Amino acid sequence: MLSIVTPTYNRGEYLKKCYESLRIQTDKDFEWIIVDDGSTDNTEEIVGSFTTTDFIIKYIKKQNGGKHTAINASLDEIDGEYVLFLDSDDYLVPKAVEEVLLAWRQFGGLKEVALITFLKGADEDTPNCKVADNDQNRPVPINGTKRIMIVASDCCETIRTEVLKQFPFPIFENEKFLAEGALWNRVAKQYKCVYINKVIYLCEYLEEGLTKRGRAMRINNPLGGMYIATQGMDRENGYKWRIKSGLLFVIYGYFAGMSAISIIKKSEYKALTAICVPAGWILYKRWRKIYRKL
Repeated sequence: MLSIVTPTYNRGEYLKKCYESLRIQTDKDFEWIIVDDGSTDNTEEIVGSFTTTDFIIKYIKKQNGGKHTAINASLDEIDGEYVLFLDSDDYLVPKAVEEVLLAWRQFGGLKEVALITFLKGADEDTPNCKVADNDQNRPVPINGTKRIMIVASDCCETIRTEVLKQFPFPIFENEKFLAEGALWNRVAKQYKCVYINKVIYLCEYLEEGLTKRGRAMRINNPLGGMYIATQGMDRENGYKWRIKSGLLFVIYGYFAGMSAISIIKKSEYKALTAICVPAGWILYKRWRKIYRKL
């Protein structure tokens, strides 16, 4: 019933721990799809050493293009009804698959529900974030749900396969990073989510400055940053969020080498973008000093 998709790039040694966490799952009704995004290490050899008859392992190797392109490459290989994305340096708790399938058996009959979201954490008792109590265990809008950030705000999303295949990631020439929000923001316009405050996905943030590194990646892939910012400027969003997104659209436009006029012309929300140009230019000059070296 479940497809676990793991994009990976030069993380062969990390995959071993990921594999071991899947071997001890209490429910084996899943397949594991590993998408090798052009690794130059021994990833293929390591994957070939994984021998189990408890679940199916599929291995795809492609030219390097970034995590979002690796997810796109998995779409034709997914046979499960639901999908969980598992990074190659992370792993699952032993009852993760069991918990996911139990939740989908409860809510899968509700077609408005596209996502069931669990928590990530350093261990089962230390979540990275929590979802407000009144928003869990019932279908709610995806955007605007309050997450109480502890270490980070990201969670472990599981999604209906039929919905995922409706929203492949857009590809921008010469760019290898696009935040997963590009997917979740589109899903949020049509579907709802069930939040479950339970850690099933284990990860560790080893470096400080997650926001700084994430912002640097967007700066180096500015067209993708503009795409995400356009989603944030949607008129269905709150005024403050639209303004913030408008500023980001302008900033990333400057990093893409565009002029103010070109940025405004490219925007779907030209009036809002024009208002944001002066402040966006100031922030761009500041960010260029702070983040360009990262």
